[in-house]
Amino acid sequence: MKLVYRYRVKSLAGLLNQQARTVNFIWNYCNDRQKDALRFGRRWHTGFDLIKLTTGCSKELGLHSGTVNDICQRYASSRAMSHRPYLRYRGRKAMGWVPLKGRELKREGNAFRFAGRTFRVFYSRPLPEGKILDGTNFSLIAAFDYIVVGNVNAQGLAKTSMAKSVYDVGCSSFRTQLAYKAVKHGAWFEEVDERYTTQVCSHCGEPFQIRCPRAGPMGIADLGVREWCCSDCGAVHDRDLNAAVNILRRGRATLAVGISIL
Repeated sequence: MKLVYRYRVKSLAGLLNQQARTVNFIWNYCNDRQKDALRFGRRWHTGFDLIKLTTGCSKELGLHSGTVNDICQRYASSRAMSHRPYLRYRGRKAMGWVPLKGRELKREGNAFRFAGRTFRVFYSRPLPEGKILDGTNFSLIAAFDYIVVGNVNAQGLAKTSMAKSVYDVGCSSFRTQLAYKAVKHGAWFEEVDERYTTQVCSHCGEPFQIRCPRAGPMGIADLGVREWCCSDCGAVHDRDLNAAVNILRRGRATLAVGISIL
């Protein structure tokens, strides 16, 4: 059985973005050569044909030769599987993707070594043992790579008049699934103290400090108040959006202190 592990890279994001753009350039070059073959009635290019056409470009383009070869092979196999004479071009909005051979990626402590560079990762779980197989790639995430949620006391709320709503939402189950999916896809997941997040102004307050002034709706009696105005700065808040901003800031404040690496 083959298992897929995903880890979020800590550094060298600029390098990976540059290489991803170069990967797209090579992909589009393969597409151009395929169109040439169609135009002149020649035999369609195989992956091996495309590898021969790109031989010697790795140093000039700043990519590992194994990565260049893998792009050519994947282009040819994708074209064959789609049963199309050529594929779509990869533009700037295409997902960043840097393929590599498993044997070219080496472990180095709690990091990976590839093409003379060390890629440190967030140590969300131990690095897998065993052989790293082909199909490995760098790809990491443009958005939603850091997810913060409040530590809702579902068991406590279940004992109140809100029990039916709590059971309907399934807070505990949702957080468990969200944490699992986040780690699986290389995102950072964190729970923070959500006390007073609906009451503190996210515009002028310091929501990660409990001692700061609370000006928003308080208590069970004010649960129906969905919008309120800060008495200090005059900012108008949607109750849920204000709480979400405060929760995110608390998480970022924790993250700024530093993440320990085991």
